[in-house]
Amino acid sequence: MTRKRRRNDFPFVRNYIAIAAAICLFNILISNYVILHDDYTYYYKDNNRQGDSTASSQSTEILQSSNGTTKVVSGTTPANHPHLSLPTWIQDYISWHRRMRLQFPGQAIITDPQAPPVLVRKCLGLCGGLHDRLGQLPLDLFLANQTGRILLIKWIKPQPLEEFLIPQSDGIDWVFPQGVPGWGTGCRTLNDCAKQVRSQPEIPGNIGDTRLDGTSFEKLVDDNIQLLNGKMKNVKAVTFQIMGHLSEDVLEKKLRQLGETDMIHTTVSFGNLFHTFFQPHPNVQREIDAVQKQLNLIPGKYTIAHCRVRHPKAYSKGVRFNDQFVANADKLGLPFEGQFRDLAVDVASRAIRCAATLPEVANHPIYFMADESELVRYITRDLAEKSSFLSQHSSNWFAGNDAAAVASAGDSNTSAKYIMAKYNVVARDQNYKNAHIDKNKGRPPEEYYGTFVDLYLGIQARCVSFGIGNYALFATKISGTKCKICYVREIWGAENTTHKEETPDCEL
Repeated sequence: MTRKRRRNDFPFVRNYIAIAAAICLFNILISNYVILHDDYTYYYKDNNRQGDSTASSQSTEILQSSNGTTKVVSGTTPANHPHLSLPTWIQDYISWHRRMRLQFPGQAIITDPQAPPVLVRKCLGLCGGLHDRLGQLPLDLFLANQTGRILLIKWIKPQPLEEFLIPQSDGIDWVFPQGVPGWGTGCRTLNDCAKQVRSQPEIPGNIGDTRLDGTSFEKLVDDNIQLLNGKMKNVKAVTFQIMGHLSEDVLEKKLRQLGETDMIHTTVSFGNLFHTFFQPHPNVQREIDAVQKQLNLIPGKYTIAHCRVRHPKAYSKGVRFNDQFVANADKLGLPFEGQFRDLAVDVASRAIRCAATLPEVANHPIYFMADESELVRYITRDLAEKSSFLSQHSSNWFAGNDAAAVASAGDSNTSAKYIMAKYNVVARDQNYKNAHIDKNKGRPPEEYYGTFVDLYLGIQARCVSFGIGNYALFATKISGTKCKICYVREIWGAENTTHKEETPDCEL
């Protein structure tokens, strides 16, 4: 007679089933969640996972070379972001960044041991102008991507960046969370806050206290990637100050070596990347809207003429005006008088005349902006038709109104007056002096609004005439406009690879 089989006669069957179920469950978990620490590259391995709104139509692989260098191999541009054109490796990083900020909200991205490590671009004092601070997003993303870190931005001076720019709702939340001990909390002064952040772990840079003299920029980048993937791999939050926009060719070389074809700096990707990170703070946006309404500035239907007359590289080293060194002009200003005034007016006149050579400029206004508020006021208010200044100085200040009089006089004021009568030049009200974001610290946020207002007006311009510095050039890189002209070059300084050479010089 056949004996009835009892449930525990084949225990190995039950064990096999239990093991198989556990393996299936583990695979399900892996396919739906990100492995955070042991292998950062996992977040690339399933770009079509359920719930990923930024999933690409083709997955991206991460290859490891024999020396441990991470190689990015891009697939296609994400099909569900038709308004953006970004390399897939950036889209994948953005997707991962967004998921991590949602999974670890607020302070958790710093304090939760399960959260991925972070890389913090900091500015505690002297960090340069806007292009120095914000113009190296491609490099910042490259460093964060190659080391598996969440990229954040922490400004102490002149004010937190989020006083002026805020994250895009569908972009990257780059804001360092408030209230994290040791990161500028509970301090009475900006210097106290900066001291806290300065004590945090930091990788070597090429500005500030960590500057390594004699180290090539390429070696600096390579060494830091190795450091963050090696000795500092388990350091939760690491800060950095690296200026890369003067060596954009180094990052482009690395991208080519990794098989990339989009070099970002000179393509639409640069502007798309900027707009993925930033939008104006509502207070700044209100100022932008007010200027556009007051001056009837329609995006794409006006030209920018920008003057940087307080920049040291506009003059020979050691030059003084009224016994003040030009090198200190951004911090202390210069009296708008005498030789400095004449030179500034000449520069403004050339900037506007060169702007007028660009295509179809005669059909649109020229928006004039400068780092010297007194210059803007003089050019666009005092020299405006029927101004009280003109009526008071008509006999002793100007040589005449026609071109012949201008040519014979050779006078700065006469030339500027003639130009203002000939072209439709406008400017915003100079309610505050244009505070330099790097040299004038500790002022209320609204005193820096003008810097961001003019940047966005530059971004929305059809054409741009620029000279010394990278501020207006920065706007053209974001907008992608090819309608631009350079009316003067720096007369000294290190070689600049910010693609100024691609802009034609004004031949006037």
